[in-house]
Amino acid sequence: MALKPAGGRYEGVWINELKNGDVSFYINYRDDQGKPVKVLVGKKTRISDFTVKDAYAKLIEMKYKLQHDEEPTIKAGRTSKLKFEALWEEFYSYAKANKKSYLMDKQNYEKHVKPVFGHKNVKDLTSLDFEKFKQKLTSDGLEPQTVKHQLTLIRTIINYAIKHNILKNFTNPMGGGKVKMPEIDNKRQGYLTKEQAKKILEILKSTHPLTYHLTVLLLFTGARFSEITGASANKNKDNSALPSKDDNAPLKWADVNFDNDTIYFKKTKNGNDRHIAMNSILRETIDYLYENKVNDNVINNSAGGIILRMPDYFATAVESVISGNNERNTKYKITAHSLRHTHASWLAEAGLDILQIKEQLGHKHIEMTMRYAHLIPNIRHKMTRKLFV
Repeated sequence: MALKPAGGRYEGVWINELKNGDVSFYINYRDDQGKPVKVLVGKKTRISDFTVKDAYAKLIEMKYKLQHDEEPTIKAGRTSKLKFEALWEEFYSYAKANKKSYLMDKQNYEKHVKPVFGHKNVKDLTSLDFEKFKQKLTSDGLEPQTVKHQLTLIRTIINYAIKHNILKNFTNPMGGGKVKMPEIDNKRQGYLTKEQAKKILEILKSTHPLTYHLTVLLLFTGARFSEITGASANKNKDNSALPSKDDNAPLKWADVNFDNDTIYFKKTKNGNDRHIAMNSILRETIDYLYENKVNDNVINNSAGGIILRMPDYFATAVESVISGNNERNTKYKITAHSLRHTHASWLAEAGLDILQIKEQLGHKHIEMTMRYAHLIPNIRHKMTRKLFV
């Protein structure tokens, strides 16, 4: 018997081409004692169209059974039903190597998806199962964005299995619009009044200078958290950082012009470049940070590294000024990103036109800026009332 490896994406599958034209397929794995095992799982003959893809699916099934202490038996020539958990484990191996958000995927899967679908046979699942899952999450009070994350994860896992032939002759029940995604309205509406901002800054200045200076930078430039620190303002549930979507470097001292009191923000995937003028409070922070600089970054954590998330001191200070903020709906809750929203809202209230606000924020499209239009003093109504007077 002259076996040869299938190779490529089918590692662990071996082929024996017989003289009569038939092909035997074997899978190679280690049993629960760690001993190597090679098993015949199927044949391609005149009456059977068993393929290397089928053999690989059986290898995945066998590995799953061994990992979960199930009876490691498999019938040659037939593809046993795969549980959703087996698909997840294959996808997670891929995600760890290729996705920055793999930890978030794991948290979502283990908390929401696994308890409902992990033990079920994938090919038994229907679009109605996922529709009912969506309705249950919604009735439990989860935000639409959170519900959408779970549905998207499920769809992605199944698509991955189909793409890599772990699932054969199967149409994703999440595809084709059969399960409608929740409508998302995540435009933040909450922003600080000037009096609230003043109190928060006073608290931070006396309790945690680093958070104070970071808050000043965000509030008076209107920049994204990632544009200042190089990291996302969001965090995983275990408080670990989420990577910046823009893959930005932190704001550098080379981008600060001390002669004309401006800060330059480079173009990113999500925003245009622009120069932002410094007011006296921002200049004071810049001067302090420059005098105490330890590297090329404008602001660093206490160890001289990148600030990965907004320190908890900020949320504590906001809660002391705006009682109940921590329990607010996401749309109105004051977070680090609300400082950018506050900056734009103040400019609109001061009468700055929408195009200049767009330039200030670095928006690529005017639609993003139009949310501030209602705050701009409406001279049109005033002029209309004066017609023919």
